[in-house]
Amino acid sequence: MPFLPFVDDRGRGDPVLLVHGQPGLGTDWDGVAARLEDHRLLLVDRPGYGRSGDATVTMHDNALLLATLLEERGAAPATVVGHSYGGGVAILLATLRPELVAGLVLVASVGRAASLTVVDRALAVPVLGDAISAAGLFTVGRVLPRLRAATGSRHYPGFEWLRASLPDDAYEHVSAPVGRRVWHSFVAEQRSLLDEIDSVERSLGAVAAPTAVLSGTWDLVVPPVVAASIAAAIPGAELVSVARTGHFVPRDAPGLVAAAVRGVEARARAGPDRPLRG
Repeated sequence: MPFLPFVDDRGRGDPVLLVHGQPGLGTDWDGVAARLEDHRLLLVDRPGYGRSGDATVTMHDNALLLATLLEERGAAPATVVGHSYGGGVAILLATLRPELVAGLVLVASVGRAASLTVVDRALAVPVLGDAISAAGLFTVGRVLPRLRAATGSRHYPGFEWLRASLPDDAYEHVSAPVGRRVWHSFVAEQRSLLDEIDSVERSLGAVAAPTAVLSGTWDLVVPPVVAASIAAAIPGAELVSVARTGHFVPRDAPGLVAAAVRGVEARARAGPDRPLRG
């Protein structure tokens, strides 16, 4: 198995592991981290992204690497927060090594095989997927952030929807000189997603940690109905609907993600036989 991923390990307090999506970086969580400064935060660059090198690994191996990271850093049990593809990794971590996971927060998370689209499957096809991903990531990194910026801060429903749905300039790295590496990582992970999504789905009922599932009402990548079905499959999971927000919940509603972390921590402290009372 490859070396452990890069981690920005900061602060003191109850540990929180933050797992980014596909593509992504640990810095995707900066807004959430700013609201959890009383915690010990572990923000990883997953294998294939940022400072963790070129080699990607499967979703299963991502989970095992994060388990080893938590153990070696003495940061377990931790609340694990996963966005999108990283949510699938977090689900596997919570079921493969439940003793390391005190709570689980799934943010616009994958988890249902039926939710994968024709585009998802095309992205995994050799050659075709590479070509689509290269064009798509250039668009994500260069074109769409400029379109988002052009909407300014005007409070018209159409502009608000665009700002919620489009990436910002934090995604410029996917079309910068390192973009080719990100592109290959993205394609490799897309193939892993198709290969392993059934395993992720089968794991939902085995999640034992207190769980919150956050879903943007405008999410086109993981629609709210998918998030609701994931929450329904995890025993005792809480579903949090984030109004007027798309797939980029950590960016656009960091306060709600931080609140969800504190909520599952409170439920973990209350224990399975003593439900939290408001």
